[in-house]
Amino acid sequence: LLKSVEDEDEDEDEDDDVSTRDCGFSTKKWLHTKHRKNIFDQTRSVSVLNNYFISSDVDPQVTKDLDKAIALVRKYDPSGYLPGLMAPTREARIGYFAVRAFWLQSRLRFNEAPLANSVSASRQVMGVGAKGIEVSDEEGLQKWKMGVHCLYDGKSDNSLWEECPTLRLLHHVIQKHTLSRKHFDNILAGRELDLHRKQYPTVSSLTDHANMSCGSLFHLILECSNIGQSDEDGVIYKTAQDLGIAHGLANALRTSVPVASATGKIIIPQDLCDKYGIRSPRYLLSALGMGDEECRKHLQSAVKDIAFVARDHLEKARLRRDDILSHPDGETAVSVFLPGLASESFLNRLEIHQYDLTDRNLRSVGFVEHLMCASRIFGATLKKTY
Repeated sequence: LLKSVEDEDEDEDEDDDVSTRDCGFSTKKWLHTKHRKNIFDQTRSVSVLNNYFISSDVDPQVTKDLDKAIALVRKYDPSGYLPGLMAPTREARIGYFAVRAFWLQSRLRFNEAPLANSVSASRQVMGVGAKGIEVSDEEGLQKWKMGVHCLYDGKSDNSLWEECPTLRLLHHVIQKHTLSRKHFDNILAGRELDLHRKQYPTVSSLTDHANMSCGSLFHLILECSNIGQSDEDGVIYKTAQDLGIAHGLANALRTSVPVASATGKIIIPQDLCDKYGIRSPRYLLSALGMGDEECRKHLQSAVKDIAFVARDHLEKARLRRDDILSHPDGETAVSVFLPGLASESFLNRLEIHQYDLTDRNLRSVGFVEHLMCASRIFGATLKKTY
């Protein structure tokens, strides 16, 4: 289920070798030396993080598994990486990266080895178009279900979770915190719904799916900070749901074009297609549809509606800030909700590009914008906002 970070970099190094082969001399040896240095630098940086995350009395195996979880989140979910560093305690940080790694790896078509000979859309969505996939989505999902079952059923064979770094790390977390199994089941149920779905029927079904996936993710991370949510009418529970929906919708819009290209799945619900007269959304999300200006405007209107739904849920979550801070675990809960800022950054960028999902500049995020987003997260940590 999880390859090593070194294997990932070897795949990327092959791409570098091909791109520089026409320089008139062999660059393979030089690249190999450069590759080894990069691996050393990456491993050293992760080890430094672990000195911050884990105390010396923790099992060394947990340290290794955390290394992989951090590298996984940093590579495939960079917007979720920095908020993990802001978790209030070391055990909460370990739990954050364990749960986030599970959430990433359980996605359909996930595979850590990207195409080595292409810089196509497959690099924009984890696993899409990747080589080396040996099991079907159904088989992979079933393995994750069995893994979760083994974590919670003391009578089951432990060999499955013992062989997977992410499940091993989750086992460590579950021994420290009370994580509700229903949230893991909800995440996997959302994946199962997507096995044969090519388009959501309504906006409501899209938001329900976002809540199943990302809402459950927030609930689990809250529990990693020892914040229980037995009261579903409670302010923290409702805020986790709203931020989960905003986070899920923003992610869906961000990955919509490469997903449509690779899998045929359309993020625009059928009711919005009917509302704006969009007859061929997959065509409009491809390069073939870029010349059809009138239809593209209709598509942009539908995307705008989805973005407004995401912003509405984000605003509802923020209106509860004072109530959350009055809660005994309020400050800790606020730190869990920091990923909402990254979702808002993408929604702002989408608005600047007039809700055009096919605009290549939409996904070209420069260093300055990364720095601004990071500074917002640091500032929100100090101000207790999200």
